[in-house]
Amino acid sequence: MSTLRLHLVAVISFVLLAGCTNLRSEMLPPEVALSDIRLVNMTMLEQEWELTLRTRNPNDQAIDLRSLEYQILVEDRPFARGLTNSAVTLPAMGDALVRTRVTTGLFETLRQFQAMQHEPGKPITYRISGSARVGGVPFALPFDQTGEVLMPAL
Repeated sequence: MSTLRLHLVAVISFVLLAGCTNLRSEMLPPEVALSDIRLVNMTMLEQEWELTLRTRNPNDQAIDLRSLEYQILVEDRPFARGLTNSAVTLPAMGDALVRTRVTTGLFETLRQFQAMQHEPGKPITYRISGSARVGGVPFALPFDQTGEVLMPAL
């Protein structure tokens, strides 16, 4: 009797694992790109930036984006880490804007901008990577995008 239960548990576990693997291969992660960056507040020791993230849904069904956890690199140097908690429904094959704020330290940001030796008006490369929590999916979906943006003046 216990052998039968063991086999039953093994079969159910296999079916569940296969279903999760199949779901992961069918559900494409949202694409996340930096659409805008704006300096909102600056104190003696830190800056607060408002980021606008364009989130695209490459799937043929709408998805409920619950949150994003991300890291942004600017010119291959860490710039900021952040989280969002505003839920948005991404239409099938569509996109939506998500606004969020991050805080950076003044001294590290100044060192980073000095190291870039950036020409005014020239785009800066960035990379945003992280994971998205999507309704109906029991695990976070990873994303990793690169692009260019014009940085605001300090």
